[in-house]
Amino acid sequence: MVNRLGREEWLRASRLALLKGGVEAVRVEKLARDLKVTKGSFYWHFKDRAEILEALLGEWERELSGIAARLQGTTGRDRILSLLAILADLAKLSGRGRAPSDAAIFAWAAVSPEVARRVNKAERERIKFLAGLTKSVDQAEILYMTWLGFVARGQRIPQSRKKFPRLARALLDVVLCEPRASRRNRREAI
Repeated sequence: MVNRLGREEWLRASRLALLKGGVEAVRVEKLARDLKVTKGSFYWHFKDRAEILEALLGEWERELSGIAARLQGTTGRDRILSLLAILADLAKLSGRGRAPSDAAIFAWAAVSPEVARRVNKAERERIKFLAGLTKSVDQAEILYMTWLGFVARGQRIPQSRKKFPRLARALLDVVLCEPRASRRNRREAI
């Protein structure tokens, strides 16, 4: 009897392979071996390797729309704090293969011009979205670049991810230029 995993199990294994070994690690035979199933299980859900690679990139590209939907009903600073909480959760999930990994996608973009083109387009959309939250393109880019630094460091030093909520609040103080008294009052409220 052939063990057929669901599509999500294959995607999870592929996300982890991409994160840990790059795009070359996303190979049907290797994934099947890691999952202890036959390759036939893979082909039940995907036509070929190209299809699963497209699924990985596509889900990362669509991630912003899911984040935006989760932020509905929030405004101002609370909206940005909610965004940072969502990003912290996604970082944890991506480390377990349960969500796309920014680090893995950026590494892939570094070796594929086509992926780089799509990543650049998605980044422009992300920065535009952040600019709508902060009301400033410069602040949006600072937030985005800080996130990228967090992602890169979290890849090298996973325990650094624990600091993200605290650092995110401090970052908001800097980016949104809150007066010191306002920061102190907000910290007391948290």
